[in-house]
Amino acid sequence: MKNCSLLVHDFALPEGDVPNGKLHAKPSAVGYTAQQGAAKALLLSHLMPPIESEPAQSLTIVRVEGKYWAAVNASCMFLLAALIAVAATPSAGQTTIPFTYVDNRIVVECKVDGQGPFTMILDTGSPSIAVTPETAAKLAIAVKDAASVTGAGNNAAKNGRAAIATLSLGSLTFNSLNADVLDLTEIRTKLHFPHLDGIIGYPILKRFATFVDVDDKTITLAATAPPMPPNATTTSFEGVLPEIHAVIDGIAGTVLVDSGDRSSLTLFGPFAKHNRFFGRYPSRENIVTGYGLGGPVYADVFTLPSLDVFGTHLTNVVARASRQTGGVFASTAASASIGTGVLKRFNIVYDYPHNTIVAWPSKYFTTPDRFVPPGS
Repeated sequence: MKNCSLLVHDFALPEGDVPNGKLHAKPSAVGYTAQQGAAKALLLSHLMPPIESEPAQSLTIVRVEGKYWAAVNASCMFLLAALIAVAATPSAGQTTIPFTYVDNRIVVECKVDGQGPFTMILDTGSPSIAVTPETAAKLAIAVKDAASVTGAGNNAAKNGRAAIATLSLGSLTFNSLNADVLDLTEIRTKLHFPHLDGIIGYPILKRFATFVDVDDKTITLAATAPPMPPNATTTSFEGVLPEIHAVIDGIAGTVLVDSGDRSSLTLFGPFAKHNRFFGRYPSRENIVTGYGLGGPVYADVFTLPSLDVFGTHLTNVVARASRQTGGVFASTAASASIGTGVLKRFNIVYDYPHNTIVAWPSKYFTTPDRFVPPGS
């Protein structure tokens, strides 16, 4: 099977271990089959209860393994959208909350099941909500074993699954959520987080135009975007994890917009190798540049002459070219990710309902870029 116009595939089971888990293909196998067959479109069918608990995460796995976002027909799209929508139903209105930067990541406070506050990373690069085992213990919620997950580190990380009754951000409350249970101890201790209780990702962000006001250090979650200044630019994105077009040192590519990435620009291993970025510029070679799920992140660090993103030409951007041998930086089909080092140069509205990112310069726009070793 090669170059098929439409691949129809069962989509019955999540990636983790479930009863009768060998009767159907896992999302990674679905994506691999679509990639090997060079399918132009993918119709996902035969949905069953086990996958209904984590549709967004499962679709993300299909996209990563298949190297493209699954295209589905109208009836299937309606069904998948309905399943995903169940995962986070907020109370009406909007809210504005303060945030801080810790290790160059956006950190907010929330309440879970009426308890807290808990300290969470707001991560556009996360397809899920996550809490730590310690947070789960405080909440006295049951944790089920799930398959291991990969992150920025070379190694797989143990994953659990738990149900959260409510999560509150400011005046908004989200009901009946599924959460990953992930050990973030290494990230917390090596990067000197005073507290780190979990991650807030796509299941919350997907419903809103999320305005990260860097100048005021506030985040507004609202149904519609705020008024924009005349110099704002609009960029379309695709996927659960926002993916946009960019030009990296004159080379066109696709980049993930990842507020969970502490760096300015991370060149993923395959892209960096194919385009000969290793050794192209004076570098600090194969050093620890951060920590993620699965351990430390090794990379070459250098100054990139130019990066075109959000309709803006940036110069002298500190970049890291991944030296990882495992994890997402070694296997993803995207070219790179732009992290907080670049993102904080802009006030940004992540308008998920319209799949657009609106950006305009923040007070940090002209601040010279520099590499800050992890834990400094």
